Amino acid sequence: MVCMKKLLILGCNGITDFIVPKIMGIAAITEIIIASRNKAECDALRNKYSGKGPRITTARMDIENEQGTRMMLSITNPDIIVNLLPIRYCMTVMKLALEVGADYIDGGLYECGKGDLLSKQFSLFAEFRSAQKTAITGCSLSPALLTSLVKNAMQEGYDAITSAEFYEVNLSADEPGEAVSLEDGKVVKKDSKSVSIKLDENFGQFKGTSLYLSDSPVIQDFIKEIPGVPNVRYYVSYEAQEEEDFTPELTRLGMLSDEPVQITPEVSISPKQFWEKLVESRKTEKTVNGVCGAGVVVEGTYRGSAKKEFVYFTSDNDKCMEDYGMTSMMMFNAYALLSGVTLLCMGRWDKKGVFTPIAFDSEQFVSGIRNNGLYFQSKTL
Repeated sequence: MVCMKKLLILGCNGITDFIVPKIMGIAAITEIIIASRNKAECDALRNKYSGKGPRITTARMDIENEQGTRMMLSITNPDIIVNLLPIRYCMTVMKLALEVGADYIDGGLYECGKGDLLSKQFSLFAEFRSAQKTAITGCSLSPALLTSLVKNAMQEGYDAITSAEFYEVNLSADEPGEAVSLEDGKVVKKDSKSVSIKLDENFGQFKGTSLYLSDSPVIQDFIKEIPGVPNVRYYVSYEAQEEEDFTPELTRLGMLSDEPVQITPEVSISPKQFWEKLVESRKTEKTVNGVCGAGVVVEGTYRGSAKKEFVYFTSDNDKCMEDYGMTSMMMFNAYALLSGVTLLCMGRWDKKGVFTPIAFDSEQFVSGIRNNGLYFQSKTL
């Protein structure tokens, strides 16, 4: 029997706009509450979708205002919290979910691989299990969707998988991080951009694209959930964007002093520090255009013979911005989160504790993504 649920979405952005009209068709949901610092944006979504399903209400919420947030939660009393806030707030929201007795789901893994086997979220496993509540973390493109494609292949078309190589093409303008991979079951780390490959004619429109080995939550997800795959690598595309560097000229003119300038009685910063922060912020604002995609090359054996195939999906960043007001990367994350929210609401994800989606039936998860419109393709290599 499916229990009726009141859903609280924390954060109002393109993903919120993408999932709200689709989850309104879930019979188990009786009310959707949208809360963020900008209540006007929440109200705009409420006005856009009201009258087409369950009741939609809105609230102003500043997660850094602890007293105000607790008051809002006591009033709304949600059964499930969908966390779309920046990943640095995930631990705060998870603890609040425990306080109000709500299940929880988010799209990112916080400080993955930095001391914990998977992420900080798993430190709350015992608390969620004791409270008989479910917390799902990392319900996004990486690791949930990509890892699930391998688990599906393992269940349906392979006797054993020896290698999984993930490719992320034109989804982000960020530089690749430290090169981390699983090699014969052992974690291997190398310098950033030290390992690269170039896609050949087997990869169609992406032929000739250079990819760099990088770190990813996928690596940690395999260590925890699919330890039987000994070789796992995650590659991302990257093209350095040439920008004029004014640092030498500013230094020569004496405008990048190391001497701090007092901004307020509590805050001081040197011109050099300010310039470095400005340059760094410009890097994170870069966007990508054109056709993009992600997928995995799965290699192994089936009925005694070698087998290798590429499972992938594509999009167009420009069209995605035009249609949804968000990048393709955000849209892929939205598809994954939507499927996870649906399964959680329907009671099909019902383990008590903290998990990534790969701990559940991957076919249900991938089918939910496919049914909502993301088209998967496969090619034998």
